[in-house]
Amino acid sequence: MPTATSPDGSLTEVIESTIHDLRDLHGPPDADAAVVIDVLRAFSTAAVALDRGAVEIYPVLDVAEAFNRRAREPDLVLMGETDCRPIPGFDLGNSPVDAAAFAFSGRRAVQRTTAGTRGLVTCAAAPSLWAASFLVGSATVAELQASGSKSVAFVITGTVHYGSADEDLACAEWMAELLRGNRPPVEPFLRRVRESVAAATFLDPASPLHAPADVGFCTRADMFAFSMKAEAGIEFLVLRRRDQSLEGRSPCRPTS
Repeated sequence: MPTATSPDGSLTEVIESTIHDLRDLHGPPDADAAVVIDVLRAFSTAAVALDRGAVEIYPVLDVAEAFNRRAREPDLVLMGETDCRPIPGFDLGNSPVDAAAFAFSGRRAVQRTTAGTRGLVTCAAAPSLWAASFLVGSATVAELQASGSKSVAFVITGTVHYGSADEDLACAEWMAELLRGNRPPVEPFLRRVRESVAAATFLDPASPLHAPADVGFCTRADMFAFSMKAEAGIEFLVLRRRDQSLEGRSPCRPTS
Protein backbone atom coordinates (compact mmCIF):
# COMPACT_ATOMS: atom_id res chain seq x y z
CA MET A 1 0.00 0.00 0.00
CA PRO A 2 1.52 3.40 -0.99
CA THR A 3 2.15 5.93 1.75
CA ALA A 4 1.84 9.69 1.97
CA THR A 5 3.08 12.36 4.35
CA SER A 6 0.27 13.73 6.50
CA PRO A 7 0.03 17.45 7.39
CA ASP A 8 1.67 16.73 10.76
CA GLY A 9 4.69 15.11 9.06
CA SER A 10 3.96 11.45 9.80
CA LEU A 11 3.64 8.72 7.17
CA THR A 12 0.19 7.37 6.39
CA GLU A 13 -1.42 5.15 3.75
CA VAL A 14 -2.70 6.94 0.66
CA ILE A 15 -6.48 7.35 0.76
CA GLU A 16 -8.52 7.12 -2.43
CA SER A 17 -10.80 10.09 -3.07
CA THR A 18 -13.69 11.01 -5.33
CA ILE A 19 -15.61 14.26 -5.85
CA HIS A 20 -19.41 14.45 -6.07
CA ASP A 21 -21.97 17.14 -6.87
CA LEU A 22 -24.66 17.47 -4.18
CA ARG A 23 -27.33 17.80 -6.88
CA ASP A 24 -26.65 14.20 -7.92
CA LEU A 25 -27.00 12.71 -4.45
CA HIS A 26 -29.96 11.30 -2.57
CA GLY A 27 -27.79 9.83 0.18
CA PRO A 28 -24.13 9.57 1.04
CA PRO A 29 -21.60 8.50 -1.61
CA ASP A 30 -20.11 5.03 -1.27
CA ALA A 31 -16.98 5.76 0.77
CA ASP A 32 -15.60 5.29 4.26
CA ALA A 33 -15.87 9.04 4.89
CA ALA A 34 -17.79 11.92 3.34
CA VAL A 35 -16.49 15.49 3.47
CA VAL A 36 -19.16 18.06 2.67
CA ILE A 37 -17.63 21.31 1.43
CA ASP A 38 -19.16 24.79 1.48
CA VAL A 39 -16.49 27.47 1.18
CA LEU A 40 -18.80 30.44 0.50
CA ARG A 41 -19.95 30.52 3.20
CA ALA A 42 -21.59 27.93 5.44
CA PHE A 43 -18.63 25.94 6.68
CA SER A 44 -16.41 28.96 6.93
CA THR A 45 -19.06 30.52 9.20
CA ALA A 46 -19.44 27.27 11.17
CA ALA A 47 -15.69 27.10 11.74
CA VAL A 48 -15.68 30.66 13.08
CA ALA A 49 -18.59 29.89 15.41
CA LEU A 50 -16.78 26.87 16.85
CA ASP A 51 -13.57 28.88 17.20
CA ARG A 52 -15.53 31.60 19.01
CA GLY A 53 -16.69 29.12 21.63
CA ALA A 54 -19.89 27.59 20.27
CA VAL A 55 -20.30 24.24 22.03
CA GLU A 56 -21.83 22.53 19.01
CA ILE A 57 -23.86 23.28 15.90
CA TYR A 58 -27.04 21.56 14.74
CA PRO A 59 -27.25 21.57 10.90
CA VAL A 60 -30.88 21.50 9.72
CA LEU A 61 -32.72 21.53 6.40
CA ASP A 62 -35.61 23.90 7.10
CA VAL A 63 -36.12 27.27 8.72
CA ALA A 64 -39.07 25.84 10.66
CA GLU A 65 -36.80 23.18 12.20
CA ALA A 66 -34.53 25.92 13.50
CA PHE A 67 -37.37 27.87 15.10
CA ASN A 68 -38.92 24.72 16.57
CA ARG A 69 -35.61 23.81 18.15
CA ARG A 70 -35.23 27.24 19.74
CA ALA A 71 -38.78 27.13 21.05
CA ARG A 72 -37.57 24.28 23.26
CA GLU A 73 -34.12 25.76 23.93
CA PRO A 74 -34.45 29.55 24.04
CA ASP A 75 -30.70 30.18 24.35
CA LEU A 76 -29.89 28.57 21.00
CA VAL A 77 -28.21 30.81 18.43
CA LEU A 78 -29.90 30.67 15.02
CA MET A 79 -27.68 31.38 12.02
CA GLY A 80 -27.98 30.86 8.31
CA GLU A 81 -29.64 31.98 5.12
CA THR A 82 -32.21 31.29 2.45
CA ASP A 83 -30.99 32.02 -1.08
CA CYS A 84 -27.95 33.74 0.47
CA ARG A 85 -30.11 36.23 2.38
CA PRO A 86 -30.41 36.52 6.17
CA ILE A 87 -33.52 34.93 7.67
CA PRO A 88 -35.84 37.21 9.68
CA GLY A 89 -35.78 36.16 13.33
CA PHE A 90 -32.34 34.55 13.12
CA ASP A 91 -29.50 35.94 15.21
CA LEU A 92 -27.01 35.83 12.35
CA GLY A 93 -26.90 35.40 8.62
CA ASN A 94 -24.30 33.26 6.91
CA SER A 95 -21.33 35.61 7.27
CA PRO A 96 -18.03 34.50 8.82
CA VAL A 97 -17.14 38.14 9.41
CA ASP A 98 -20.33 38.72 11.42
CA ALA A 99 -19.83 35.41 13.24
CA ALA A 100 -16.36 36.53 14.30
CA ALA A 101 -17.95 39.41 16.22
CA PHE A 102 -20.71 37.36 17.86
CA ALA A 103 -20.61 36.08 21.47
CA PHE A 104 -20.96 32.32 20.95
CA SER A 105 -19.02 31.27 24.04
CA GLY A 106 -20.74 28.38 25.83
CA ARG A 107 -23.80 28.44 23.57
CA ARG A 108 -25.20 25.98 21.05
CA ALA A 109 -26.20 27.02 17.56
CA VAL A 110 -28.54 25.87 14.81
CA GLN A 111 -27.40 26.43 11.24
CA ARG A 112 -29.65 26.39 8.22
CA THR A 113 -28.26 27.10 4.75
CA THR A 114 -29.42 26.37 1.24
CA ALA A 115 -26.41 24.26 0.29
CA GLY A 116 -24.03 23.35 3.11
CA THR A 117 -26.40 22.03 5.74
CA ARG A 118 -28.45 20.32 3.03
CA GLY A 119 -25.28 18.47 2.09
CA LEU A 120 -24.68 17.29 5.65
CA VAL A 121 -28.26 16.10 6.07
CA THR A 122 -28.14 14.30 2.71
CA CYS A 123 -24.95 12.51 3.78
CA ALA A 124 -26.05 11.88 7.37
CA ALA A 125 -25.81 8.09 6.98
CA ALA A 126 -22.15 8.17 5.91
CA PRO A 127 -19.89 5.99 8.09
CA SER A 128 -17.87 9.12 8.92
CA LEU A 129 -19.03 12.65 8.12
CA TRP A 130 -17.15 15.96 8.09
CA ALA A 131 -17.83 19.58 7.14
CA ALA A 132 -14.98 21.53 5.57
CA SER A 133 -13.77 24.74 4.01
CA PHE A 134 -10.31 26.14 3.36
CA LEU A 135 -10.20 27.41 6.95
CA VAL A 136 -9.94 23.85 8.29
CA GLY A 137 -8.58 21.99 5.26
CA SER A 138 -5.31 20.52 6.52
CA ALA A 139 -6.74 19.69 9.94
CA THR A 140 -9.55 17.76 8.25
CA VAL A 141 -7.07 15.86 6.09
CA ALA A 142 -5.01 14.97 9.17
CA GLU A 143 -8.13 13.54 10.84
CA LEU A 144 -9.01 11.52 7.76
CA GLN A 145 -5.51 10.11 7.55
CA ALA A 146 -5.55 9.18 11.22
CA SER A 147 -9.03 7.65 11.06
CA GLY A 148 -8.17 4.51 9.11
CA SER A 149 -10.48 5.47 6.25
CA LYS A 150 -9.51 3.88 2.93
CA SER A 151 -11.75 6.06 0.77
CA VAL A 152 -13.07 9.62 1.02
CA ALA A 153 -15.88 11.24 -0.95
CA PHE A 154 -15.80 15.02 -1.24
CA VAL A 155 -19.23 16.59 -1.79
CA ILE A 156 -19.37 20.05 -3.34
CA THR A 157 -22.54 21.93 -2.48
CA GLY A 158 -22.49 25.40 -4.04
CA THR A 159 -23.86 24.06 -7.32
CA VAL A 160 -27.37 24.19 -5.86
CA HIS A 161 -27.07 27.99 -5.87
CA TYR A 162 -25.25 28.79 -9.10
CA GLY A 163 -24.98 25.61 -11.16
CA SER A 164 -21.21 25.75 -10.76
CA ALA A 165 -19.14 25.83 -7.58
CA ASP A 166 -15.49 26.17 -8.47
CA GLU A 167 -14.87 27.54 -4.97
CA ASP A 168 -15.91 24.18 -3.48
CA LEU A 169 -14.27 22.16 -6.23
CA ALA A 170 -10.99 23.99 -5.64
CA CYS A 171 -11.13 23.12 -1.96
CA ALA A 172 -11.93 19.47 -2.71
CA GLU A 173 -9.08 19.19 -5.22
CA TRP A 174 -6.62 20.83 -2.81
CA MET A 175 -7.61 18.49 0.02
CA ALA A 176 -7.38 15.50 -2.34
CA GLU A 177 -3.79 16.53 -3.13
CA LEU A 178 -3.03 16.69 0.59
CA LEU A 179 -4.51 13.20 1.04
CA ARG A 180 -2.08 11.95 -1.61
CA GLY A 181 0.82 13.40 0.36
CA ASN A 182 1.38 16.36 -1.95
CA ARG A 183 1.78 19.95 -0.70
CA PRO A 184 0.96 22.14 -3.71
CA PRO A 185 0.92 25.94 -3.28
CA VAL A 186 -2.51 26.84 -2.03
CA GLU A 187 -2.74 30.27 -3.68
CA PRO A 188 -3.89 28.98 -7.11
CA PHE A 189 -6.75 27.16 -5.38
CA LEU A 190 -7.69 30.24 -3.37
CA ARG A 191 -7.60 32.34 -6.53
CA ARG A 192 -10.28 30.07 -7.98
CA VAL A 193 -12.49 30.95 -5.02
CA ARG A 194 -12.05 34.67 -5.62
CA GLU A 195 -12.77 34.19 -9.34
CA SER A 196 -15.79 31.92 -8.85
CA VAL A 197 -19.35 32.71 -9.87
CA ALA A 198 -20.37 32.71 -6.22
CA ALA A 199 -17.67 35.17 -5.23
CA ALA A 200 -18.67 37.52 -8.05
CA THR A 201 -22.04 38.00 -6.37
CA PHE A 202 -20.46 39.00 -3.07
CA LEU A 203 -17.80 41.18 -4.72
CA ASP A 204 -20.23 43.15 -6.92
CA PRO A 205 -20.90 46.57 -5.32
CA ALA A 206 -24.27 46.68 -7.07
CA SER A 207 -25.38 43.34 -5.65
CA PRO A 208 -27.74 43.23 -2.65
CA LEU A 209 -25.49 40.44 -1.40
CA HIS A 210 -22.36 42.63 -1.50
CA ALA A 211 -19.99 41.20 1.14
CA PRO A 212 -16.38 41.42 -0.08
CA ALA A 213 -14.99 40.94 3.43
CA ASP A 214 -16.61 37.51 3.56
CA VAL A 215 -14.80 36.47 0.38
CA GLY A 216 -11.52 37.62 1.86
CA PHE A 217 -12.20 35.72 5.08
CA CYS A 218 -13.12 32.51 3.27
CA THR A 219 -9.92 32.54 1.21
CA ARG A 220 -7.63 31.85 4.15
CA ALA A 221 -6.15 28.37 4.24
CA ASP A 222 -5.71 26.56 7.56
CA MET A 223 -6.83 29.43 9.73
CA PHE A 224 -7.89 26.91 12.38
CA ALA A 225 -6.13 23.78 13.62
CA PHE A 226 -9.35 21.83 14.17
CA SER A 227 -11.71 19.85 11.99
CA MET A 228 -15.51 19.69 12.11
CA LYS A 229 -17.09 16.26 12.57
CA ALA A 230 -20.82 15.65 12.20
CA GLU A 231 -22.44 12.86 14.20
CA ALA A 232 -25.98 11.74 14.85
CA GLY A 233 -27.60 13.33 17.90
CA ILE A 234 -30.90 12.48 19.57
CA GLU A 235 -32.93 14.44 17.02
CA PHE A 236 -30.47 16.28 14.82
CA LEU A 237 -26.99 15.98 13.42
CA VAL A 238 -24.43 17.56 15.71
CA LEU A 239 -21.35 19.33 14.36
CA ARG A 240 -18.43 19.63 16.78
CA ARG A 241 -14.81 20.71 16.55
CA ARG A 242 -12.04 18.16 16.89
CA ASP A 243 -8.79 19.71 18.02
CA GLN A 244 -5.64 18.10 16.72
CA SER A 245 -3.73 18.98 19.87
CA LEU A 246 -6.24 16.97 21.90
CA GLU A 247 -5.60 13.97 19.68
CA GLY A 248 -1.87 14.02 20.44
CA ARG A 249 -0.80 15.56 17.14
CA SER A 250 0.86 18.88 16.42
CA PRO A 251 -1.56 21.57 15.20
CA CYS A 252 -1.48 22.52 11.54
CA ARG A 253 0.42 25.64 10.62
CA PRO A 254 -1.48 28.37 8.75
CA THR A 255 -0.83 28.38 5.03
CA SER A 256 -0.54 31.68 3.19
